Amino acid sequence: MNTGSAFISVGYSAVDRHTDRSIVSYAREAALDALRAAGIERDQIDGYVGIGQNPNPSAVAGDGADHVSAYLMVGSLGLTGLSWASDVSGFAVNMAATAAAAIASGQCTTVLGVRAVHHGAGPAPSPDAGTRAAGTAQWTLPFGAGPGGTRFGIRMRQYLERSGARREDVWAVVDAARAHARDNPVAHFRDRALTLEKYLAAPMISDPLSLYDCDLPVSGAGAFVMTSAEAARREDRPAAYLRAHANWTNADSILDRAGLAPGDIDVLQLYDGYSFMLYEWLERLGWCEEYTAWKFVAEGRTRPGGDLPVNTFGGALGEGRLHGMGHLREGIAQILGVAGPRQVQKVDHCLVQIGPFDRSALAVLSRDAA
Repeated sequence: MNTGSAFISVGYSAVDRHTDRSIVSYAREAALDALRAAGIERDQIDGYVGIGQNPNPSAVAGDGADHVSAYLMVGSLGLTGLSWASDVSGFAVNMAATAAAAIASGQCTTVLGVRAVHHGAGPAPSPDAGTRAAGTAQWTLPFGAGPGGTRFGIRMRQYLERSGARREDVWAVVDAARAHARDNPVAHFRDRALTLEKYLAAPMISDPLSLYDCDLPVSGAGAFVMTSAEAARREDRPAAYLRAHANWTNADSILDRAGLAPGDIDVLQLYDGYSFMLYEWLERLGWCEEYTAWKFVAEGRTRPGGDLPVNTFGGALGEGRLHGMGHLREGIAQILGVAGPRQVQKVDHCLVQIGPFDRSALAVLSRDAA
């Protein structure tokens, strides 16, 4: 399933744990970096896509506070030549899929995509946040099963019990993330070592999930420029072609949709909001037999220099939580060959997976159009 679209650049902002900067400043930094990398001016952009919401339970839901809307960014960047703009829900892959559809339908030709998050914007949750529930949350929140740690702690416990893995083994996921992060200049944990002893001594968030099994809230942004596959070929420029995409309704078909097999994929960017999530997708998509991925990771095969590098930028565990934008940004960078010292040699295909087991969005990026 060739979508007929291609990424021609990515953009980065700084990634900060604590900051006095506004979310708009991060979003602008990433957007302008993507435009510079693409070698195009703002008036050449005729499409814009973003995610105008913050999924965190404590979000203040203020435009320019902890999320940025298309309306806000179009004005901030001075994009005066637009024929199409949209905010989508979900993950960064949804942005790419929506932009590809807009290009294919002729609504625009060159799309700027921006995803920004902000840590610490707004007040803390109200005292009622843990006792009041509405909608579907009324069946889970009273039992402590909120949107974050608890339901994943239960899922991790199940995996450990059925696989025979121990928490000592899960440390290999976090250790590999830190190893990849060392070559990422914007990663929060790029120069912070973590020993097995420190990992095991960390406070529990939801047993067996400890502090270091959870991604780190940060402020930052990523961006991309996308055009049609035809335009990328015509201009004879490096491109990361969007070969296929999927979401939670058809996630298991992603490789079939791309016309590829697991052995064709050179690098993986797998969502690691919680460490053990890597195991599920390594098994579910065909790299490992059920309940064996922990051995695959423990053998060092996903680390820098391994035969299947995973999260080459450090992932959310090493760089910080950008709600999957870091994963998409890195997948594009690896295909374009612009990942600097962390660049994996001979990357023809990269699979990007963002989100938990039940709400994922996936994409396959390729060096050449199918």
